[in-house]
Amino acid sequence: MTLLKSLRGRSALIGAALAASALAAGAAGAQDRTTPPERIAPLLHDDEAIVVTHHEVRTSAGVLNYDARAGRLAIRNDETGAVRGYVYFTAYVVPTQNGRSRPLTILWNGGPSSNSLLLHTEMFGPRRITESGMVDNAETLLATSDLVFYDPVGTGFSRAGNDADREFLTTLGDFAETAEFVRAYRARFAASRQPLFLAGESYGTWRVNGTTEMLTNRGIRVAGAILISGGVPGSLMSAAFQDAMYVPARTATAFELRKLPPDLLRNKDATMAQVNAWIRTTYLPALEHVETLTRAQRDAVTVSLARFTGVRPEQIDRKTLVMTNNAYKSGLFEGNRDRMLNTFDMRLQGSNPAAEAEVPNRVQTLADYFRGELGYRTDLAYTGLEDGYMPTPGPPRRSTGERWDYNHVKITPEVVARMQSGGGPPLSQPWLQNAMRKDAGIHVFVAAGRYDSLNMCEGNLAMSGKLETSLSSRFEHHCYEGGHMMYHVPASRLRLARDVADFVNRVSKTAP
Repeated sequence: MTLLKSLRGRSALIGAALAASALAAGAAGAQDRTTPPERIAPLLHDDEAIVVTHHEVRTSAGVLNYDARAGRLAIRNDETGAVRGYVYFTAYVVPTQNGRSRPLTILWNGGPSSNSLLLHTEMFGPRRITESGMVDNAETLLATSDLVFYDPVGTGFSRAGNDADREFLTTLGDFAETAEFVRAYRARFAASRQPLFLAGESYGTWRVNGTTEMLTNRGIRVAGAILISGGVPGSLMSAAFQDAMYVPARTATAFELRKLPPDLLRNKDATMAQVNAWIRTTYLPALEHVETLTRAQRDAVTVSLARFTGVRPEQIDRKTLVMTNNAYKSGLFEGNRDRMLNTFDMRLQGSNPAAEAEVPNRVQTLADYFRGELGYRTDLAYTGLEDGYMPTPGPPRRSTGERWDYNHVKITPEVVARMQSGGGPPLSQPWLQNAMRKDAGIHVFVAAGRYDSLNMCEGNLAMSGKLETSLSSRFEHHCYEGGHMMYHVPASRLRLARDVADFVNRVSKTAP
């Protein structure tokens, strides 16, 4: 099987028969695995009931019995008590017999802002979506920690109330919403003594960092922050640093696509060591002093950069000595739209390869899982999966990203230009570092995919290395063969599962 086929999980032999068997498996699973749903009654008149079902999952460590909770918690104005929105969550809890508190990990995806389906049903949850339907996830993090998958307002079944979405669809409003959800969940389910971990992917790492600072300032301890495909946020990256640290992923991609000179295609490890040494000693210093370089120095840097990334020297801007993300993705194959590199995994090529795993009848399988197996019988559309009502005629539904306000910094024309060139959102602030300085017990797990155009394995390590030792020593870094969703590569999914479980287990043992 080719790399492209294996990454997309696709085969020409998958057809109607497999699609029918996936539906049958999903329906059978919903009937066979679920006891009649129980309901946790509302506490206040405008609360909603929480649905509880009982299940078992076969894991690599044996059979695990667990309870699933599905429902929405109200987000209330603290002064008036008025409901401003409802946040949907799916929680998985393993009852304990010995009175010991299991870790509690709250997880979400990125965006901004998106539902939690990727981390939930493709990576850490007890059930995993495959081409055959929902199956037991033998590597589920539930074997180590209770889990809560969180859908911020505007995604999943979560909704703002009374046209209040504007207060949630901002960087700082998002943090406040999430911190309140964490507080409310722990209070509602008597979980305040469980060691707390926050895990996010992509923009979700910002949410981890900002929420960690808010909770820490309020006296709620966070034992660990798990940052997947989001780097080490905190304004530690100058533009020069960011541009330089994008290069290793391009070198690795060009190696896989056989676009490097022959001498650089002999040994991947040696090539990666060579490019990283060149970045450290030559390229980054050149970018930091680009205005002072002579013509000969610019020519030398340009030739070397082209050599290490598989492009022609003429494709590199001689003034900036940089190829933007978008320029590189379209330029490696000279503008051929059929060979445009994918943002999330640059080994994938085409006009718009799917970012998510394509599964036959994916929408129906997941809808059946929520409403059938988990017993959350609602007619609300699960935003990001299903389409609900919008006035017609009228404007189409806008995504949360289209309505988002990055209100943590001043948005300048330079920031906008960088975002439009594929450089990612405006620089984040040192929210996590502030929390770590206040609480010496916070530890951080950082994961990145080797071929992700938006992240940087070596850059993450270098960024945490800029911090004082009391902080940098509490970071651990992992680089996986894969892209933004490195768990789409089976071997990397298994590695990530083991690494995160080990991190949660180790850190929770030392948590107060």
